[in-house]
Amino acid sequence: MEQSEKTLDMIVNLCKNRGYVFPGSEIYGGLANSWDYGPLGVEFKNNVKKAWLKKFVQESPYNVGLDAAIIMNPQTWVTTGHVSSFSDPLLDCRACKARHRADKLIGEEHPEVNVDAMSFDEMDQFIADHEDIVCPVCGKHDFTPIRKFNLMFKTAIGVTEDSSSTCYLRPETAQGIFVNFANIQR
Repeated sequence: MEQSEKTLDMIVNLCKNRGYVFPGSEIYGGLANSWDYGPLGVEFKNNVKKAWLKKFVQESPYNVGLDAAIIMNPQTWVTTGHVSSFSDPLLDCRACKARHRADKLIGEEHPEVNVDAMSFDEMDQFIADHEDIVCPVCGKHDFTPIRKFNLMFKTAIGVTEDSSSTCYLRPETAQGIFVNFANIQR
């Protein structure tokens, strides 16, 4: 075990033992990247939130508070382009199994290339054609095809699951500001 992994395990155990955080659904085997706040974690989180609100909202004449819903009308995300293009191009190194973003690998080795203008197929071909793009972990040039990692969390509202009930958990908080701008202005 690497020193950094050992240190992280020690920090997690300390936080669990002191009641700051617990792995989500732990009695059922847990859920990756899911954490529940314990008694001290709730207090800590609320203190940080209060300090932030005081400094950046209450003490500022230019900012006001807004807490938008976590589920918004799906048209919000269609209009902003999130539904059609809010995804990351992921690929795996076949040699060491490390996962990487294809756009980052290309951009780091070839900063002159406009990766944002490339389709996933174009990125795949570019990586295949450029042996100098290697896995940062093991140094090999042996990648799986790019897969689309969708960053939108789809759910349904209502008693039936059909296209009329489809909605998304907000992938970012900024849209709440835009859809409520006229309300705040009044």
